[in-house]
Amino acid sequence: MLEKWFITLGWRDYVSINAPYYVEIVKEFYSNMVNVSDSCDFVETKTKVSRTVNKFDDKPLGKILGLPATGSKFFETKKWLEDPELVLEDCLRAFYPNENVFGGMAKTTNLLGAEHRLLHHIIATHILPNSGGHEKMSYQDLYMMWHVVTGKALNLPHLIMKYMLRATSKVEGALPYGMVITKIISHFGIIVGNEVASRIDVGDIYNASSLKRMGWKRVFESGNGNIWLPKEGGRRKTRI
Repeated sequence: MLEKWFITLGWRDYVSINAPYYVEIVKEFYSNMVNVSDSCDFVETKTKVSRTVNKFDDKPLGKILGLPATGSKFFETKKWLEDPELVLEDCLRAFYPNENVFGGMAKTTNLLGAEHRLLHHIIATHILPNSGGHEKMSYQDLYMMWHVVTGKALNLPHLIMKYMLRATSKVEGALPYGMVITKIISHFGIIVGNEVASRIDVGDIYNASSLKRMGWKRVFESGNGNIWLPKEGGRRKTRI
């Protein structure tokens, strides 16, 4: 289902990116990044890398990353109320069908099914990456996951730029989107100097081993084929 969800949204190419990244280039990209738009609902960023100015909004970024620049642009959860289709309890119920859901509940990832748990991990590390633990879902994670599983259009290039701008104001924490920045500077014809490239670890590539590290095991069940179960046992079953 994961691949089908991403294909529906037009995100498959993005989640498959496996490019080198350059730590010093990433630092320079963020240190010079500003929002040059006067609108709260429209973002246009400008930065400078290797003395070359790069300026783009969601549409050029979408073309660079192979992403559609259409759909919802809500970044702050306080704006959820502006979307009549987005009901918090319904979102929670989609991921916690066996729980008594309510607005302030703890959204722990160990109660998610295998595919939803893997989806959350992809979102929290690749789509809207954060450097904290991944034991709980944030409301932003929930918002993103709901759009993915329902196929409702979400303007990911816009959200990536908003997330990048937020990263420029952080004193500490990792700078996200190293591989994305490589694709951006390549698009603008910027040539990397002598810096040695870095690459993602093999452990960050998603496969059966990823689910095993997250506490799941694959077992064969007569009539159902291979299914994934929590190693500690439990109600949840997901057929792969």
